[in-house]
Amino acid sequence: MISFDHPQIQLFYQYLNGYAPVSQASFEEFLPLIKIRSVQKNESIVFRGQTARNIYFVCRGILISQWMDDEANVFVKNFFVEGHLAGSTVSMLTDSPSGFGIESVEDGTVLEMNYQRYKEVIYKHEDLKNYYIANLEQNWIIENERRQISFAAENATERYLSFLNKYPKLPHRVPQWLIASYLGITPTQLSRIRKDL
Repeated sequence: MISFDHPQIQLFYQYLNGYAPVSQASFEEFLPLIKIRSVQKNESIVFRGQTARNIYFVCRGILISQWMDDEANVFVKNFFVEGHLAGSTVSMLTDSPSGFGIESVEDGTVLEMNYQRYKEVIYKHEDLKNYYIANLEQNWIIENERRQISFAAENATERYLSFLNKYPKLPHRVPQWLIASYLGITPTQLSRIRKDL
């Protein structure tokens, strides 16, 4: 079993405590579930149409959720950077095929856990329930609404500035066409925006 003192485990513990205070005793129940996994650039972790079973904590690297239309156009739904959870949550919650795939943009390391067992541990501890609720509220309600409002109310330049505010280091780490896809614009439009700024 992985030690509580392992640096990547400590990073995950800090992440939980960023949402609500979690005791070491409660957290240590996750340890038997966790596998430390290396991922390679362009490696698919979840395939579109596959029922997702695992949740991932990004220790190093960047994951994206994306889907491709019939004309091979790629649409980026989310970026998952270091210190954040990644997964096809709807697929895991509904036990149904994922509407998108998850892929690694660069070589990295993730913590992998079976989602159902992760939830079983959470349901046994009040402090973990508090973390789970706060996490869902922040990442799946508040952030989701902000992104929807951004797409409805902001122009492309304003969306890019919001993106830079949220992900200041990503423009130096990921291909520009992925950022353009996430923003709902063409790479040419993004290039013009960057030049104007």
